[in-house]
Amino acid sequence: MEVNGENRDSRRVIDPRSGFCSSNSIFYSKRKPLPLPPNHSLDATTFISSRAHHGHIAFIDASTGHQFTYQQLWRSVDSVTSSLSNMGIRKGDVILLLSPNSIYFPVVCLSVMSLGAIITTTNPLNTSGEIAKQIADSKPVLAFTTQQQIASILTRRRAQRPRRRHQDQDQ
Repeated sequence: MEVNGENRDSRRVIDPRSGFCSSNSIFYSKRKPLPLPPNHSLDATTFISSRAHHGHIAFIDASTGHQFTYQQLWRSVDSVTSSLSNMGIRKGDVILLLSPNSIYFPVVCLSVMSLGAIITTTNPLNTSGEIAKQIADSKPVLAFTTQQQIASILTRRRAQRPRRRHQDQDQ
């Protein structure tokens, strides 16, 4: 067994065959650490879109077989981002995504994040109460959903909508 010290205060005993350390129950890589590039605060969307992918497939929808190349993905992201911006979505706004797994899920997420808005996702298999609580907690200004979920999300949102001031003053 090999003894590795991560800092002066702690020492680990790592099994060289498995990489397991019994003192903290963590598996460590048996390979030497790779030096990481310095952190230049490059976000994921910029990193992914900055590479030339030459027509390579980015996503395949397993249920339909529909594919997105990286070029198609970024065109879709740009289109949705432009639409969201034209709707007034800005940094800090919360957008709800209520959808089953779909090839369009990453398009919505990347578009929302590229504007600095916040994406909150919920599973259509959640109960009405769970979805209502998430809507109440996150207070989204916009929701993306499917045709099958639209009625339930509108019902949940109406039940949670605060009254507007001018409505209160009229009564």
